[in-house]
Amino acid sequence: MSNMVRGSLEQMQGLEQQFTTDSQAVAELQRRISAAVSNTTWTGPAAERFRSEWNGSFVSALSRLQEALNENATVVRNRRQAIQTATY
Repeated sequence: MSNMVRGSLEQMQGLEQQFTTDSQAVAELQRRISAAVSNTTWTGPAAERFRSEWNGSFVSALSRLQEALNENATVVRNRRQAIQTATY
């Protein structure tokens, strides 16, 4: 079994860019929905339940997703750079 670390530098760069792009898209989605929820006249139990869930678990989950995408973009970038340094 080999302990060699390998990866396609081009594919890893693409993955890093995808994670970064998707992180930004998640942030924008969260902003758009938060604005829509804040600017919509809607009352009643269903409205309160949704707002409570949105401001609690939904926003929290989206924030964790955005953070994970950013963190993993950095991990991929660092690994790509290490492989590039070791092979050139």
